[in-house]
Amino acid sequence: MRAITAICLCGLAVMRLGSACAAGTADTQFANFAFASELGSGIYSIGGSTIQVYQLPFHRQLRLPSKHSSPPGIRLILPVTVGFFNFETRDLVHLELPTAIGAVSLEPGVELDYYLTENWSVYPYVKAGRTFASQNQINAVIYGAGVRSDYHFEALGGAGLYRAELAYAGVHYDGNVPNDSFTRLRDGVEMRRAFAWPSHQRGLQLGPYAFTDVYFNAPSGPASGISARTVQFEAGLMFGAQPMWKVYGYDLPRIGIGYREAGILSGWRLVIGDPF
Repeated sequence: MRAITAICLCGLAVMRLGSACAAGTADTQFANFAFASELGSGIYSIGGSTIQVYQLPFHRQLRLPSKHSSPPGIRLILPVTVGFFNFETRDLVHLELPTAIGAVSLEPGVELDYYLTENWSVYPYVKAGRTFASQNQINAVIYGAGVRSDYHFEALGGAGLYRAELAYAGVHYDGNVPNDSFTRLRDGVEMRRAFAWPSHQRGLQLGPYAFTDVYFNAPSGPASGISARTVQFEAGLMFGAQPMWKVYGYDLPRIGIGYREAGILSGWRLVIGDPF
């Protein structure tokens, strides 16, 4: 746990330095966080503002997949996303919880699991729900659909994952804010490798990663929480243990540090969980 805390603090220190050189200045209405569920868990430092996003990927398996994808597995998904704004590094040091919730979203849906080979699975999904933001006029109905492909492989003495995802997401606001949507193609690669520590039961696991997002119809601007740039990149390094520490039988999430190149919304991210 001391190692995890040290990595968190180092990551936030890097983010604090990186915020000074982040490209451009974020829109002052960045609290319009309807697409929070699409950003990924982490702590973002963008244009001098710091935002926390936490995703809780609840799910229930109704049917396991069969070989050769017939019939597919069925999983009920219930992603919950919470966004906090104006987070400060000293809040973490003093173990203080954020006092301002920027957005909460609940977006239940159904995901199918097609087992194609031992290493390759495909997951089409649909979901819909609501987001409740800090300003009532930007509460909204959110919805999405897409398909994700996961291919697992071994290389360089470690385990690799190549993920490709085509996703469509939209938002319909309760107030007079214009509705918005986007279509995104994401390609990402992560390599995990464990390093043994002499005389220790656990090893250190490192996972360099990188992904590219291509938006066919990008959101209208920074207020969506997603850059309007067509092509965006992120690269970083994940840290974990092998085996991972557990709390009440559940694995603690990995953490990492990444930098997102996304025009006006470029900046550092302290990654929590999976990088993409």
